[in-house]
Amino acid sequence: MIRARTILTVAAIALLLGDGVFALFLTATAAPRPATLTIDGTFPDYSGGRLGSNSSNQVALAFEIATMLPWYRGQVQAPSVALTAQPGAGVRLVGPTALTVKLQRWDAGIRTTLARDLEPLTPAGPDRWTTANTPLHIAPNADVAGSSFFLAVALNLTVTYQDGSSYGIGGWEPPARTTFFDIRTDVAPFGAVALVAGGIGTALMVVPWRRGRRPALRQV
Repeated sequence: MIRARTILTVAAIALLLGDGVFALFLTATAAPRPATLTIDGTFPDYSGGRLGSNSSNQVALAFEIATMLPWYRGQVQAPSVALTAQPGAGVRLVGPTALTVKLQRWDAGIRTTLARDLEPLTPAGPDRWTTANTPLHIAPNADVAGSSFFLAVALNLTVTYQDGSSYGIGGWEPPARTTFFDIRTDVAPFGAVALVAGGIGTALMVVPWRRGRRPALRQV
């Protein structure tokens, strides 16, 4: 009985230590690293106050979202966005004012928004704007984790055309989105607890042996 109990104890301690080391290894190899996610879109021709088809009045837009990947469950993310516009020949001025970034996931074929933030845009050069001075804060609920998450954007802007007309819109959304990414669960705390528990168990076994009080094994 004592021999069997000892074997089970040693196996449990080894399992705890192994789980702890593995959890810390996963944390070290999956540390967040800088990443840039991109979204491209074309704002259509609204020179007549309604949707038109003149490509010269369109504006090509490129969104570059700087963040850290992977994201971790329960953590607030602070990405920044750089927006670049390439207006057509019929466009005199592009004036974006604010940008919303949305964390989304497909749910039964529907884009579901899990978190969002809206920040103003500031000029960063010719036909270029950024949120770098006011980074976004995206805070998903603590139960949001898994795979196949992505980011989408909505833009407030006004376009002025060469003929003097203008068109403004709030919350225009390009149909494109970023590539998928994961939101992981941080297993480092579990790994640390497992290592501590394994260390305590080892100490409780080793100390009696070193004092010469190892229990005699009985024949069953």
